[in-house]
Amino acid sequence: MKQRNNAFDLLCGLCILRMVTLHAICQTQLRSTTWWNGTMAWTFFFMSFFFFKAGYFYKGITGDTLPYLKDRFRRLFVPYLSWGIIGGVMALGCFSLYPEGPAKAVAVFCNFRWLVNGLTFGNSPLWFLLSFFATYVLMHFIERIRYLHWVVLLFPAVGYWLFLHGNPLWFYLNNVFCGIFFFYLGKMWHHILDKLTKHRALLVSVLLSIGFVLANIYLHAEYEMKTNHWTGSFWNVLLIMPLSLLGISGVLLSLPMPRVPLVNFIGEHSMVFFVMHNPIILCYVHVCRLLGHSISKSIPDLIIILILSFTLCFVAVPFVERVPWLSGRWKK
Repeated sequence: MKQRNNAFDLLCGLCILRMVTLHAICQTQLRSTTWWNGTMAWTFFFMSFFFFKAGYFYKGITGDTLPYLKDRFRRLFVPYLSWGIIGGVMALGCFSLYPEGPAKAVAVFCNFRWLVNGLTFGNSPLWFLLSFFATYVLMHFIERIRYLHWVVLLFPAVGYWLFLHGNPLWFYLNNVFCGIFFFYLGKMWHHILDKLTKHRALLVSVLLSIGFVLANIYLHAEYEMKTNHWTGSFWNVLLIMPLSLLGISGVLLSLPMPRVPLVNFIGEHSMVFFVMHNPIILCYVHVCRLLGHSISKSIPDLIIILILSFTLCFVAVPFVERVPWLSGRWKK
């Protein structure tokens, strides 16, 4: 059996931890607290890491287009639809329990902006799977034409142009251009690291990490993957994002990284934690509302939500991963 990459599993687990915590914090209305703003200021690049990681492990075109598209469709789009339906049914069920009954559920459902949010009513983080699917599809066709991949260098500018024009694409797909850019950045980084010795790779990665820290302090700018939102100068974002992704991943890849049990487990099974956590959080929120319990600014409720979400996801891992249309793990 091929040994897993502990460095990337660790990073992936940390990304999931931050993402679940963010969604729990938003529900408890603690998003604007100083300590969390500081956390976000240094971890805003985390969702971009998944595109970067995919590029790092990309092995190139290995077959015809139709089998490739079928594989990506089953692994990404089918879980997107499945968990979109599950999340929607759970959300409608929760809304129907309110005093207003089914009328409230229907009203909320009808007000949902389908073309903007996609099929993610009740499970909004699923935008990622659709953007990831679109990134793989476009990347495949770019690879089919020789030298066309150089156009990817212009994609951050395309993403920024879309942002300036109100992000007009449906289903949050404005972020796909930056997603492809990060994908190719990961692919390039793998090629560079293969050419360097471990010591030189570590030295370069440390210098890049220091560059990220300094740039983030003195030239702070952020890119939010979900909404393709640019905060600060375009050029500052274009400097900080590669420095963060290259530097941090390079340091961990260059060191003998041990397996951190809980965090690496989350990274190894990130799909389950990703698709399941938000419906769990929303169910807790609805139950509290029905019981008349306010979770606003409540640290205890934040802790309960996190414990409940991660515990249920841990328990569900072996069950969900046995079902291909839920996990995307189809037999080859």
